[in-house]
Amino acid sequence: MGLRDLFKDKKKEAFKEKAQEVAKGKLAPGKAEELARVAQEHGMDVADDKTKLRRSIYNKAAAAAKGRGKLTADEASELAKIQKFLALRDDQVEKTKFDLTRLRTVTDIRHGKLPRIDPTHPSVRGMQFLPNEIAHYQVPVGVEDRASASGKLGQQVKWATAYVINSARAHTLPSGEGTKELGEGTLILTNKRLFLRANKTAAVEYSPQTNIFLYGDGIRLERTVGNTILRFKTQSDETAEIVGELLAAVFR
Repeated sequence: MGLRDLFKDKKKEAFKEKAQEVAKGKLAPGKAEELARVAQEHGMDVADDKTKLRRSIYNKAAAAAKGRGKLTADEASELAKIQKFLALRDDQVEKTKFDLTRLRTVTDIRHGKLPRIDPTHPSVRGMQFLPNEIAHYQVPVGVEDRASASGKLGQQVKWATAYVINSARAHTLPSGEGTKELGEGTLILTNKRLFLRANKTAAVEYSPQTNIFLYGDGIRLERTVGNTILRFKTQSDETAEIVGELLAAVFR
């Protein structure tokens, strides 16, 4: 490595450290402009740099919102500006944007803005709705049967009780011996019930007596005999947060 390359690498490392320092913390307006100033001070043209470095700066900025468990409209706008400044395509930060979209949904639910499934969406096509029933959210699931929870009780969703942020993440569904796989399906959350479309349709209406337990990776429905396990097929950590907040919103 020549002296020129060595100097270039040191300059790049100095920029990376300073840029990540700027990126972390609250996503206040003007953060994208501040990153631009840092790049100028270090003589960096980020569009010409490796994707790995630019992605790490973007992910550092996104981590601030993910750590707080919410994403406001202003923060989403600032992240879009940061992505544009870093010249990152959507596919280059696909997983992060996937999580942020769901984090935005969580934030909206907490503010009373519940999502709605379009009536023409394939997941609800042909579904027989109850009077005044609204389909809010759907998630693909693996369906399993277990005799017991094997000590992994999960976070119970209680009637007229707020969901505690990130509480589901501390729990993982029981698995292994005693689990019988029953195929895959789609779980639909409405304002009146959980509706499962699989080999056979099934529904659980909400009431103070309903036994629903939430985990970071799915839901356990406690039956009179045995348990139905619905394991989320999505790869986002925010899926359980959406389900938890949504159930708390409709459990009245």
